[in-house]
Amino acid sequence: MTKALYLHVPFCNTICHYCDFKRSVYQKEIVDQWLEAIKRDILKKDIKFSLQTIYIGGGTPTALSLEQLEKLLELLEPYTGAVEEYTIESNLESITSEKLALLKRYGINRISLGVQSYDDTLLAYMNRKHTVEEIPEKIKLVHKYIENISVDLIYGFKEQTIEVWRETLQQVIQDPYIQHVSIYSLTIEPGSVFYQRGVDSIENQIEAEMYEIGKKLLESGGFHQYEVANYAKENRESLHNQVYWHYEDFYGIGVGASGKELHQRYAITGSVNDYILDTYSQETEELTLKDEIVEFLMMNFRLIKGFDIKRFESLFQKSFTELFPNTIATIQDKGYVKSIDTYLTLNEQGILLLHDILVLFMEELDEREDISTQRSL
Repeated sequence: MTKALYLHVPFCNTICHYCDFKRSVYQKEIVDQWLEAIKRDILKKDIKFSLQTIYIGGGTPTALSLEQLEKLLELLEPYTGAVEEYTIESNLESITSEKLALLKRYGINRISLGVQSYDDTLLAYMNRKHTVEEIPEKIKLVHKYIENISVDLIYGFKEQTIEVWRETLQQVIQDPYIQHVSIYSLTIEPGSVFYQRGVDSIENQIEAEMYEIGKKLLESGGFHQYEVANYAKENRESLHNQVYWHYEDFYGIGVGASGKELHQRYAITGSVNDYILDTYSQETEELTLKDEIVEFLMMNFRLIKGFDIKRFESLFQKSFTELFPNTIATIQDKGYVKSIDTYLTLNEQGILLLHDILVLFMEELDEREDISTQRSL
């Protein structure tokens, strides 16, 4: 049963230079029309009333006016009765007391803030519109209404020294209101301004060093790592994102969103105007058993805990050890496995070599002709 919903808001007041998500600059009239299209597509979905998580992402959902934001929340309200975690993304400059009060009134209990850095030079380079001085003030304001606060940070800029990265992490650790941190390495995506300007990525060695510094400092500051890029204080892990990592189904609504339901994965593509006119396309892929096994491994191995072997076998009706005897032996011999009892858990070295380990699993799966051609159960 599908218990999670993601809704994509493709509007921003300004465009960050690293972003390649589906987004466009906010225009009131366009947003009004988009809201009507969202209403149309919510009604098309056979959404159950037992949703456990809702995530409104973007873009910048809080770029909407107060009235528009309320209309969006009204559309989702019928499905919020049993929701445990209701998240919205926001930047700092579009947050106001009025919007926060509105979010709280409609049951939103978690917010993800695009802080990205505590260095003004880097913020300007990314085309972020807040300053370092504003960050603690806005987070304190948010906490008055929503206690579960997550922040996003980016590392891996050539202009970003190790010391600048350390200072950003220290600022996060010292803020008593931050409950969750996501750290992402800068990737230069084709749809971004950075790509158009020919910005280069940093060397892998430096990127790895920054990752290790982030892990060490955040854990020393009371944030435990529960996924490759995510750290949380006690009981503050993201419930919604764990739906993805556990490879469970979720609804996707809005242009730029994706979803997975009943052995199908889909992406809602096209322009905002296409979406408004109901001429957009939904790219749907029927997942084979092999597809689902590979994707299950890709997502679940991101979790520091690893995955429940019995759950794997229940989902796919296959013995895990019989399916992958050679790969299991290899990663054990090389010392990449922390445990393989109830859960298959990689150790730190294994997590760093996750891509190579996944390739081993995929190669062994490719040798099984019965799996390659079989439809999902």
